[in-house]
Amino acid sequence: MSRRTLAGWLLSAAIGAAVIHSLQPDFPKVSIGILTWTAGLLLIPDISSQTRRQVLILIAIGLIGILWGFLRQVPIDWQMILSGNSLLLAMLAAVSFLRLITRPDTEADERLPSGRRAVWSTLFGVHLFGAVINLSSVFIMGDRIGRRGRLNRAQTVILTRGFTAAAFWSPFFAAMAAALSYAPGATLPQIWLMGMPLAAAALLVTALGYQRDSAFTGYPMHFAALFLPGCLALGVLILHQRKPDWHILGIISLLAPTLSLLVLTFRHPSPISHTQNHIETDLPGMRNELSLFLAAGVMAAGLNAVFAAFGGWLPFNTFGGVEASMVLIFMVVTAILGVHPVINIAALGTLLTPLNPNGSLLAMTFISAWAIGTATSPYSGINLAMQGRYVQQSMDSLRWNGFYSLMMLSLSIVTLNLFATWVLHL
Repeated sequence: MSRRTLAGWLLSAAIGAAVIHSLQPDFPKVSIGILTWTAGLLLIPDISSQTRRQVLILIAIGLIGILWGFLRQVPIDWQMILSGNSLLLAMLAAVSFLRLITRPDTEADERLPSGRRAVWSTLFGVHLFGAVINLSSVFIMGDRIGRRGRLNRAQTVILTRGFTAAAFWSPFFAAMAAALSYAPGATLPQIWLMGMPLAAAALLVTALGYQRDSAFTGYPMHFAALFLPGCLALGVLILHQRKPDWHILGIISLLAPTLSLLVLTFRHPSPISHTQNHIETDLPGMRNELSLFLAAGVMAAGLNAVFAAFGGWLPFNTFGGVEASMVLIFMVVTAILGVHPVINIAALGTLLTPLNPNGSLLAMTFISAWAIGTATSPYSGINLAMQGRYVQQSMDSLRWNGFYSLMMLSLSIVTLNLFATWVLHL
């Protein structure tokens, strides 16, 4: 068995362990961490050079912080190091199974729509499918509508914004998983109360900006194909409401593979081999985000030790709408400069925990920064992928989405302050 194959099976085992831990909290969470760390170590040779540099920096910061705290009698938090992001990683692995059953497929010879209808169908298609199957939806659609391996400005903007706007609300995004991990007490209904209007605003702003482009060639979206993603999202919400003591990441880890395997059994002539191929080939493909989140856990443990050694220094005395706005602006600016959102989430989540902030307010701050920053930054995963796959210039995303980011930043600040006023002053 190759190391990649073994890593895939270890990640599958981590999904099972995460589900068991969510249903039975006495089951040790550290077991999930051991499985994900072992898989991550096996996949180290395969991570990209850029990710490797970030990982080394994060781990170095974490180890320095841990040593600093240890020399000042702060005990090493092995639990955070080993399993701080383990539920998050298990959920990301679980969500990957949705690719087996949920694809915005069209007939190869189907005529591509153009004009206003094409703008709306492409925008909503990439948004709704991207909310479930993540970045692969962008490539499926981009490859279909591109000409000679290239996308024009309008196509690039619509695919990028439509996809990243899903971060405002999708429970299947890494943004949501990271936010829920570092914002204890956050609830999905409250996050959706803020996130869904922001996502709708992002889509509306984008569509209105390009719907007059009669030459726009888009993707032929069939809304009947949205039945399964809709059922899955509804199932997550219902189970979260009926079992509030179950961690939302555990619920997703349970439902995503279960639904995928059930549907695959009825759809595919050889579901076992199809599933095995996913485990042994596709799961190891999440090596970059796996290593990044593992390293972020080490950094969070180091920062926690440093903050403890300094006697609990905090940048604010409380965390309300104004503070959330300041954190949001800081995160968006640093994201545009190339700091991955998960780094900021791990650092700021650890720093702000002693303030006992409202979990949903803090989570939405993180999520908004992720959605806005990744759409605009030339160094975000989505924009680097667009540059490499469709021959975009590195600064195109900043030029094309700069005004959009300012508009969404303003709307997010208003939303956070309205929520803070409503919740914190009742």
